[in-house]
Amino acid sequence: MNHSQAVWGRNVLGKIGALVCILMFVALLDSCVSRFREPLFTVKLLPGTSEPVEGQLDPSVKDVSQLRIEAASHYASLSIRELRTGFWFGGNMWIGEISAAPDAPPGSYDLRVFAPTDKPGVPGAAFRAVVFKDSEALRQSSLSFIQRTFDVRPWVVSLACVPVLGIIFGLVYLVSTRIDQLLAREGCAEIFQLQKTDTGTDVWFGLGLSHGVVEGMEVVVADPAGHEIGRGTVLRADRENAIAQTSIRQDVLRGAYVRLLKHESKE
Repeated sequence: MNHSQAVWGRNVLGKIGALVCILMFVALLDSCVSRFREPLFTVKLLPGTSEPVEGQLDPSVKDVSQLRIEAASHYASLSIRELRTGFWFGGNMWIGEISAAPDAPPGSYDLRVFAPTDKPGVPGAAFRAVVFKDSEALRQSSLSFIQRTFDVRPWVVSLACVPVLGIIFGLVYLVSTRIDQLLAREGCAEIFQLQKTDTGTDVWFGLGLSHGVVEGMEVVVADPAGHEIGRGTVLRADRENAIAQTSIRQDVLRGAYVRLLKHESKE
């Protein structure tokens, strides 16, 4: 892999990474918007399936038998399995599931849970079970654009983007390291940091004492195409990096790199 191929590869990886970031953001937004638009206490089902539900209870309720369930139709039912203490904030709660009968026709079915501590006629929890004819009808009812279109939950898409971004960032790092190695062989290095000064711009680049750079040395500043756009003087240098002062405007230095004069003379 030569320098131009490595730069091209890094640019492509950067664009792919940007697209994946956009996809992850769109999926997160789609997930949040659809979640907030979804009516509370509504459970979507297919005939013969069930979904878990839960509800809060007064601490005085100690047994499932104290709860009373009302169902508007035998096509949808609610069963309570156990009472449990809340994981995050404590408190008493019941755990159960809402089921649709195998022969349940499409439609909405109301279910209510009453506890001895509830006000007369006011349920402690009220759910609406919405039964759909088939999987396609259930998918099309989703308020998520991604799920309606691709039959994939948006949070799954967001989660899948994380390892993909990790791989892309790793590849960008490897390719960037390769670019630095190729440039260093030619006495060149990309400028990785800029700081505006009263007299011009200070530039940080990846050549140091190990590459023959010393304080006071004059270096060439070139644009991405390799054309000289000015010169600079090294202010400080450590083993691997150095800072040079140049009178070139900061906006001209985007994508520029530094070249040592000894390599300039060889050319």
